[in-house]
Amino acid sequence: MIIGIVDDDVSKRETIRAIVARCGGDSTILQCGSLSAARRMLRDSALDLLILDIALPEHEDSGDPVKDGGITLLGELTASNRFKMPKHVIGLTALAEIHEDAVSRFGSELWSVLRYDPASEEWAERLSAKVRHLLRLKSCQASAEPGCDLALIVALKTPELDAVLALPWDWAVVDRDGDATVYHRGTFRRRDGTLGTAIAVRAGQMGMPAATALATKVGLLFRPRCLAMVGICAGNKDGTALGDLIVANPTWDYGSGKHAMKDETPSFEPAPYPLALSTRVRSIVERHEGETDMLSALRKAFPGKPPASVPNLHIGPFASGAAVVARGSMVTEVKEQQHRKLLAIDMEAYGVAMASHELPEPQPEFLIVKGVSDFADEDKGEAHRDYAAFMSARYLALLCTDYALC
Repeated sequence: MIIGIVDDDVSKRETIRAIVARCGGDSTILQCGSLSAARRMLRDSALDLLILDIALPEHEDSGDPVKDGGITLLGELTASNRFKMPKHVIGLTALAEIHEDAVSRFGSELWSVLRYDPASEEWAERLSAKVRHLLRLKSCQASAEPGCDLALIVALKTPELDAVLALPWDWAVVDRDGDATVYHRGTFRRRDGTLGTAIAVRAGQMGMPAATALATKVGLLFRPRCLAMVGICAGNKDGTALGDLIVANPTWDYGSGKHAMKDETPSFEPAPYPLALSTRVRSIVERHEGETDMLSALRKAFPGKPPASVPNLHIGPFASGAAVVARGSMVTEVKEQQHRKLLAIDMEAYGVAMASHELPEPQPEFLIVKGVSDFADEDKGEAHRDYAAFMSARYLALLCTDYALC
């Protein structure tokens, strides 16, 4: 792994180098102390991790640092193809007055910034955790399994994984030494007669952290062309019906933001980073909006009793949050505060989309397809969970076999 450290304080640079070295692994560490030297480093070296001081001088002998020099360099990185873009960037700043601006700018690129404080161990511990995480990812890449066309992530054994494994795809368990996750490999036949491969796997628990971690691991191990999630979700009662299918576009974390006090009253200021479908995937699913014949045929194949209404396919805003929701007002709050066209919420979708967004090239496209099983209210029940999971799995399978999803 190649790590670059850019800081004009030689003592701090050595401290950072020692932190990185203690993480182990086979790492090459490059160092410099100015913006001009950093530009040369980024032109010459493809870094796995760039650790960047925010306040940097233009040249190593040019005196006082530019307080937002690192942010300026960040802008150059994203605007120019002269540089080899680092895979990950961590900003460091000891200056409280520019920390908030740095957080905003780095966050917009899905990078991170740490508040440097020589009297505290917190920044060093977080830096160590990041380096160790990247070393583990490198290790996973080195021992990757044969690639696949589709990776399917679910959060629940019943009804979600059960619905996936009910697909007639000749599923077989894949065992990996030292890995407790149970992987299922299947094969599907496309309309043109060619065979595709799929990996299905269930997260160890519900929620975005588990879904993100698992989707990242599966992406590195199996290198899918499409990273997908099926299962159940809570719909917006004003725009969806039980059993309807929701394709997330965009998806975001509705808990992302700032909790504050306004006029002595607790308030929440949302700051989401939505992720949207690729143009290609969106064009595939859009042809099924308003098409009831296909979904009606899937509905008739359900072995139980489906809801009375004919299912519809909706493509639109889909938010994820950290907790199981059993009060209808929560959907209303997210709709009113964050997106007036909100269709549904769940606990995992954004994590899978984020994993797709962060995986190394060639990045998989993501697709979230979930069936509405309830409306996140006090009447939240289990009567339609099997049907919602069945419909989402069957629709995704149809996209793979008949519509060239992957």
